[in-house]
Amino acid sequence: MTDDLGPLRQAMSDLSEYGGAADMYERALRKSRQSQRRVALATGAAAVAMVVAIGGTVAFATRDRADPPLPPAASGTGDGAQTLDCPSTQVLGTLVELPAGWSFSSRPVECAQTWAAVDVERPGAGGLIYLFHYTAGTGWRFQDQGNGWDCAELGLTEPASFCTS
Repeated sequence: MTDDLGPLRQAMSDLSEYGGAADMYERALRKSRQSQRRVALATGAAAVAMVVAIGGTVAFATRDRADPPLPPAASGTGDGAQTLDCPSTQVLGTLVELPAGWSFSSRPVECAQTWAAVDVERPGAGGLIYLFHYTAGTGWRFQDQGNGWDCAELGLTEPASFCTS
């Protein structure tokens, strides 16, 4: 019995050449993945360091800043509705800049629901009324100036001296 091992030897030789190349290919892929992980980790660490540095700077810069002014206190009534505290002329005076010679009158501010009105004295002219409106979240804001407004258009359900009807 004679064995012809030529084709078997040739196949084994072919496999050994492929196996060596496969071993190097797997090692190259493993190193590439390892390098990608290192780059991603370094980038993430740099991003975290930047966020911490910026956040620390902002916190340090704003630590002595005064708190924003609070809106006027609202008090509840028995029926679940809220009534606002009527602002003073000093509070309303910070919201507008009166022309030279004009001033708020000595009469107190009149409030009705979310509206406030204050009389303005003008030299050489008749009186004028400044109207302010309160909105939750933004507080008191200047609305209009004139001699009177329609209560229904303002949404008022109670009479007010600054209303014409």
